[in-house]
Amino acid sequence: MRGRSRPVFAFFCFFLPAAFLSGQNVDPFTMPNARSAALGGTHAALADDFYSLFTNPASFVGVKEEFSASELSLSTYGPMLEILDIVTDPGSDIDLTSLVGSGGFAAGFELGGPLSFGWVGRGVGFALSNRTKADATVSGLRIVPLVSEDFLLVGGYSYRFIDNDGKLLDAGFLAKGFFRGTLTLEADYNHVEDIIDDPLGSPFISTLGVGLDLGIKFMLHNTFGAALVCHDIYSPALVNTYASMEDFFDGNPSVSGNKYEMVRRRLDFGLSYALRSEKLEQYITHLIFLADYRNILGFLDVLPRNHILNIGLGVELRIFEVLDIRAGISDALPCFGFGIDLSFMQLNFAIHGRELGIDPGVQSVYALEAGITFRY
Repeated sequence: MRGRSRPVFAFFCFFLPAAFLSGQNVDPFTMPNARSAALGGTHAALADDFYSLFTNPASFVGVKEEFSASELSLSTYGPMLEILDIVTDPGSDIDLTSLVGSGGFAAGFELGGPLSFGWVGRGVGFALSNRTKADATVSGLRIVPLVSEDFLLVGGYSYRFIDNDGKLLDAGFLAKGFFRGTLTLEADYNHVEDIIDDPLGSPFISTLGVGLDLGIKFMLHNTFGAALVCHDIYSPALVNTYASMEDFFDGNPSVSGNKYEMVRRRLDFGLSYALRSEKLEQYITHLIFLADYRNILGFLDVLPRNHILNIGLGVELRIFEVLDIRAGISDALPCFGFGIDLSFMQLNFAIHGRELGIDPGVQSVYALEAGITFRY
């Protein structure tokens, strides 16, 4: 036991000091997931399927082996139906003035996949994924949409340091390589058609880099769990800005020159409790409660978010190994959803809140998320 505790001590000696390294400017590379959205966001201590690649690398040694062939996960937020009516109205200028209220304007969508190929189990995990994202906000009298495409290649390993009398202690790492291409568009918010005229002529930003996640997880009698994860503990990125997307593909030099930045680091702590009962297991095969505090290092920000927004709560109930009922709280807003396992594919749906401000209720929006996964 004493010999096995030494690697854990060494792990922490690297883990905690590295978590306080400075300088983070690049948004994290994540993948949408309807199950997590319904559960109040990702949970460090919940790592029981393929998506554990993006939640906690310590889980690979304990997760059930799973192969991912593909996935489609679509999320939208903001007044999407109203925008669709305005954009599809023939013979009129596109005018979003009526949608800009006192809280400003924000809308967007996110599509994960269809590239989601990988495998996890036996202490090893790897995946190749893509994500398409579009967000639009109003700055003054201008609407500023950002359209980006991410490609993420990850691979990692975890090891069980302690397995004794129902006590499990796992630790692991996840290495990653990533690329992001971003189109920065801008126009008066009552003349959105100006963006549509020549979108590819807008400035284009490329972000290329590598990164590392570290995680540790403790389980007691497969009932109580505690986990600590640092995402992007060290993730340097090379950022270049081009005058247009054509300049990027033509190999023309960037207008900004090479800039070296860091992906924003996040340190999360989570707890889980699985309720087990022989009577319940006849009908309910899975019941778990989850609680997390995310972005522990956020208090170092110049303008930190309200601490209550960093709390995530979730509960998941599985009936007859087919139907999952989920609920949670994220950003101090309720979330709920369900999932259906059809063996050859899994369907998931979620409605969840998002707080775009730094305090509760400043700029709250709700998002709809639906996902189809093919995992075996």
